[in-house]
Amino acid sequence: MPERAARGPWAALELGNGELAVALLPEKGCDIVEVVDSRTGVDVMLRTPWGFGRPPVAASSSFERWLEAYSGGWQVLLPNGGDAVDDGHGIEWGFHGEAGIAPWRVERHGADSASLATALVSAPLELERDLRLVGRALEIVERVRNAGDAPIDVMWGHHPAFGVPLIEPGAVITTSARTFVADSRAPGAGLAPGARSHWPHAALADGGTIDLSVIPPAAEARAVLGYLTGFERGEYTIANARLGLAATLAWPLELFPSAWFWQELAASPGYPWFGRLYTTAIEPNTTFPGQGIARARAQGGVPLALAAGATREARLVLTLADA
Repeated sequence: MPERAARGPWAALELGNGELAVALLPEKGCDIVEVVDSRTGVDVMLRTPWGFGRPPVAASSSFERWLEAYSGGWQVLLPNGGDAVDDGHGIEWGFHGEAGIAPWRVERHGADSASLATALVSAPLELERDLRLVGRALEIVERVRNAGDAPIDVMWGHHPAFGVPLIEPGAVITTSARTFVADSRAPGAGLAPGARSHWPHAALADGGTIDLSVIPPAAEARAVLGYLTGFERGEYTIANARLGLAATLAWPLELFPSAWFWQELAASPGYPWFGRLYTTAIEPNTTFPGQGIARARAQGGVPLALAAGATREARLVLTLADA
């Protein structure tokens, strides 16, 4: 049976099969906080400078509350992604949504598998998640049900952030996406706001491009926010030749047609990173931009529509392999 060990203030549920070791936090969003490759001993997930954070109760805004509890790793974003918004009925859908900070209950668990579930308060949504280790792969089957009596539009996405040592200068990102869209508000790295470019080259505001497929030298601090679209397959790989390790994430393109591209390479001097974070996250999502469902609608984004009683299911697989 898996162990339940402490990760900061949280009790972690640990899964393992001899090839992969995974830790998740049922009490905090069912976050996947560690994915360790047994061959190399490398944990591919990000760890924030403040470690496993604290229960999200002290902060004055949903943005600060989410960050205080954010330890890195992999979250589900639902019913909202990015800026807090009014749901249209006077209820706030907080920054990155409720699902990633809500407690989940463990329905079943074994040495290499587990099933968990939760129900949200801010929206009439019920979530179920089955996790299973198969060789060096973590398979997640997630179901979202509208338990209410009326249709609802939501943003649904996954927020896997990868960290050191997988993310280091020279690591390479490959994907079938054809287009990179720079964020219109805060693209970073001197990128032209809102510009569409042919991946992996992103247009700079003063002319020229940068190649986003290769992690730059350590002296080149960089922060980027944008979106990948035009996928042939819902998949990308981050490969590190020095480690001989690659991480590939695959997802259903019909549900998540875009992926948010967030990169913070020790570039942002102010709150909350203070130049301390080094990560790359490519995040499958139903909708972009990543600034809340209201702004997404205003810019032509199409949230996921769930009829009353409807259920949608997504299968995501993170596979570690020799680079």
